[in-house]
Amino acid sequence: MSTSEVVRATSAAPAATGVEAYAAFQATRTFGSLDGLRAISILAVLWHHTDRGAGGSILNARGFLGVDLFFVISGFLIVTLLLRERKRTGDISLKGFYFRRFLRIFPPYYLVLAVISLTAWLKPGHNSEAVLTQLPWSVFYLSNMVHMESGFLSITWSLSTEEQFYMVVPALQKYAGRLFRWVLPALYVLVSLPPFGLFPDLPLPSFFRQTTFGPILLGVMLAHLLDHPRAFARLWPVLGHRLATLGAALLVVLALAQPAADISGWPRVTIHWSMAVLLATCVVRERHALEPILKLWPMRRIGVVSYGIYLYHMLVWYFVDRAMQRLGLSSQPLFFVANTLGSWLVAELSFRYFETRVMSLRNRIGPDRAKVAT
Repeated sequence: MSTSEVVRATSAAPAATGVEAYAAFQATRTFGSLDGLRAISILAVLWHHTDRGAGGSILNARGFLGVDLFFVISGFLIVTLLLRERKRTGDISLKGFYFRRFLRIFPPYYLVLAVISLTAWLKPGHNSEAVLTQLPWSVFYLSNMVHMESGFLSITWSLSTEEQFYMVVPALQKYAGRLFRWVLPALYVLVSLPPFGLFPDLPLPSFFRQTTFGPILLGVMLAHLLDHPRAFARLWPVLGHRLATLGAALLVVLALAQPAADISGWPRVTIHWSMAVLLATCVVRERHALEPILKLWPMRRIGVVSYGIYLYHMLVWYFVDRAMQRLGLSSQPLFFVANTLGSWLVAELSFRYFETRVMSLRNRIGPDRAKVAT
């Protein structure tokens, strides 16, 4: 969950035609609204994890879908960067990509795993046993393949999914060439079938019965679609309207508000597609109706350190939970605010004094010195 991506369009004025809009889109190196969308995704997850059992509306119970939104964003952004690197240099440097991802993801991730495992080792108990037993799955980014009982490690399933995406898709993007854009829809359909109840006899992990790599591949397909000039020009009249983001946001809310208790299958697919539409309306032009909200300083800053917030929030959750129990408090809004502020503070400290210093190495010892920020 990094900060700097693909730069602001050189022209602040909205383009008049699809051709001009495509040129401005290709010139954009930082999509200004993405950090705001990341903030929404991480805040939704934090709300879900601070649920105090108070009940509420359907929307109140669906904060876990913030991970799906982040997956769509990630698939779009990573592949957009790769496509633009190939246009700029004629090739995709997997060595450079993996080096940058290593510096961005591994150090804080393994720091958190070290803290959790050390605590479990020093403080034996039932939860400690679960941590130490399941730790290898998290260490090797395979925790989406098993049921994780430990609350501290359970969140690593999404990071495992993300890492597996990094291991496969960039290589396919580099070596499969134009064939990849035709294979993508087939891959998307294939990974989307288990949530519909197909392959019931296969010993698939529960993760694959809910939502697999569908949201990420949807983001990848969106990246290819918007990178194609003719496809972009056809979508521009609808997605490029300044108010299109409002319509897309309403579409997301309606999709999230589906009354079905089990949203596996079509309900969740419609949620993913509405998220992809929202993302598209936020990146095809910099100035749109939701820009003032998504570019508020708190939203942008939370988006910048969202990876750290996600990593550290379960540790902060533990201390907030104990404090609220001692004070006899059970308010979900209060828990959410306390956990969010605490996680944000820890993430800021980590980002400033640890992560940023590690990432600076890519400009000094990296195989490909940061041509694009990721």
